[in-house]
Amino acid sequence: MEYVTLNNKLECPVVGIGTFMLSPADAESIGISNFEGKYIEELETKWEIAPQFIQVEAHPYFTQKELRKTLDKYDIKLMSWYPLGHGDKSLISEPIFAEFGKKYGKSPAQIILRWHTQMGFVVIPGSKNVNHIKDNLNILDFKLTDEEMAKIAELDKNERYYHRTDAQLVQFAGWRPTFEKASQS
Repeated sequence: MEYVTLNNKLECPVVGIGTFMLSPADAESIGISNFEGKYIEELETKWEIAPQFIQVEAHPYFTQKELRKTLDKYDIKLMSWYPLGHGDKSLISEPIFAEFGKKYGKSPAQIILRWHTQMGFVVIPGSKNVNHIKDNLNILDFKLTDEEMAKIAELDKNERYYHRTDAQLVQFAGWRPTFEKASQS
């Protein structure tokens, strides 16, 4: 199993599933989602604890090059959302993934997931299919070469699948879990 060292020196598996909550007063680390561009810049001026993780859309067509510059400054780890391009057949069907898959005895999806881990991204692909889940975990027995990583990097189109609006962000920011609504009254 491969691990990533968080900025609080804890080790976290690169492939895994887990959720936990701490009370805000006890929080030593936090994760955030979808703070990109001007939003991460604004957040930088307000945080007391730098986030450990940020979950954002990332895949070979959209590698978050600009955002990663900010993340690197604070040792924030990127967690890939839509790691397989939201099932986009054109991404999965890129000839480079079939070529590397044949070389390593892996599927194109496994090659993409391995690319994520070698990029230093945390990746938790979603699936309800038990065989896909097993396949998704079977990516740690090979390593892409620097040359192969460079070839995959050429696919970056700075093209995302999910396009949110500022109005949606305002709506998301106003959302509160039921238990928070009850305690505010």
